[in-house]
Order: sequence, then C-alpha cells, then structure tokens
Amino acid sequence: MVQPWEVEHVVELPPGEFRVFKEHLLEDYPFIAEHAQELHTDGHGIAHGMLVLCEGIDDGILVNSEGTSYARYAAYLSGARTLSLMNRYPSLHDFCVGMDNLVEKYVQQAVAGQEDGGFTLPYSNLDAEVERRVYDEDMVNFDRQLFLDMLSERPEFDEVETTQNEIYLTIAPEFVQEQTPGMSM
Repeated sequence: MVQPWEVEHVVELPPGEFRVFKEHLLEDYPFIAEHAQELHTDGHGIAHGMLVLCEGIDDGILVNSEGTSYARYAAYLSGARTLSLMNRYPSLHDFCVGMDNLVEKYVQQAVAGQEDGGFTLPYSNLDAEVERRVYDEDMVNFDRQLFLDMLSERPEFDEVETTQNEIYLTIAPEFVQEQTPGMSM
C-alpha cells in the first residue's frame, strides 16, 4: 500500500551538503532535529515529512524522521522541486495540466490524421480550441511558444514548422501510418 505524504517543510542544501546527506541518511542533522516533532505518521496514516532539495537540482529526498534527528524513513524523489512548485502554486499546476491535455489532443490528432507523414494544424483551429477550453474553464491560460516547444519535444514528431497561419508537424518515421491506396484522411 502506498502511504500518502504531506510535506511540512522544505530544506535546500548546497550540493556538497546534499551529497553527504544523501550518502549518510542515518546520521543526525540539525535541520531535521529542528522539525523532528512535526515529522511523523499521524493516526490517519498520513506521513508528515520534510523535502530536502539540492541547490540547482530538481530531485530531492522525502524524510519522515518519526521524531528523531535522522532520516528514519527516506525516499529519493525524482522531480521533487517541480512537484513542490506544483503543490505550492495550484494555478501553475492547473496551467501545466491544461497545456499537457491540449498538446496530447493534437499529438493524437496528428498521428491519426497524418497524410504522407505530415499534419497541418491551422492556428484558427488551435485558437478556437483554446478559446473553448478557457471559456469552459478546462484551461486557465495558454502560451503559444510553450505549446510549440512541447510539441517539438514529443517523440512523435521529427520537426515542427510554423508559418503565420499554421503549424506543420513532420511525423517521426516510427509513427508514420501506412495509408490504404485511394483513401485519404
């Protein structure tokens, strides 16, 4: 069973101190001792812990000391800084989820609707979709450059080209679908 966590404190260490901490979790640390009474599992099974981050790195370590001054229970958490930001700023979380959903929709549409390994997305279609989603409150905001960057980072596309009126997506060879002769999508 996965145990739910609530991060009560975030501590950021310089790289050298973080490395020492990561390699010696069972040693006593003043930054854990300072909050030891708040780091425990409550009667509802929720672990109240600390997130220890390293300056300049996205990953971190979750710590539940159970009242001690060492990392009695610890878990390495990839992308911890980003997760912490998403938790701290719900509006950022909502923006990211909305952008991801929109990108996913157009990736699926491009792969399914490709012709000769390409797909054209008119900005007018994108703008109408964004306007509908913002109106329906499925999206809080939209950033066109971020949208293009996100498409460019997807493995389904070899290239993303833009003009004043459209986005042309070149489908990566492993995602190109053979079309039946005489049929077009």
